[in-house]
Amino acid sequence: MNFSIKTFSHKTLDNADLSFLPPMARRKLSNLDKVALCAMNECFNKVENPNEIKIVFASQYAEIDRLKKLIFQYSQENEVSPATFSASVHNNAVGQFSLLKKIKESYNSISAQEDTFITGFVEAAITNSKEILYCFAEEEPQVFSYCFLISHENNEFELITNTNPNPQKQDDIIRFENFLKNINSHDFTSKNGLFTIKRINKNQQEAE
Repeated sequence: MNFSIKTFSHKTLDNADLSFLPPMARRKLSNLDKVALCAMNECFNKVENPNEIKIVFASQYAEIDRLKKLIFQYSQENEVSPATFSASVHNNAVGQFSLLKKIKESYNSISAQEDTFITGFVEAAITNSKEILYCFAEEEPQVFSYCFLISHENNEFELITNTNPNPQKQDDIIRFENFLKNINSHDFTSKNGLFTIKRINKNQQEAE
């Protein structure tokens, strides 16, 4: 499976610009929502056809802070706030973004423990669509989000499934960001060793 990454965005609470959101909407967002929506919006602005964009959202813990508050509220009051409960679902951020941008295409929401980043990325890379937004966001141990605009128009990278996995020691996301930024880096292997993403050189692209 070949694909390209047209752009990507990395957001934390320190650099998340929410000025594109109505003031009322901003007040209802969790920290995870803020960084995820900001990262998705930055990449969404580069989408060629917003009416056909598909989204994959991935997070190991998602709205964990809201969930903790719900558990505490229930333990104290034996009931929970309906509004807080509805916003505590795993796909809340991508659902909010779809409503904001009036996106009618389907989206997927993924959690796969320590393999969440690469699982979501593979899902996005194999999605049958001209362009796909892939957003990965977490609240713990720190609040951050990455978003990638993936395209199937150009052959910049190749996704390979490894029959003989070679697990890596470091987590995926930082290594993957360094891989993208370093054009001399030829491949990236996921921490679980199951997937490798190879950079296709210009001679290969011309041959294809």
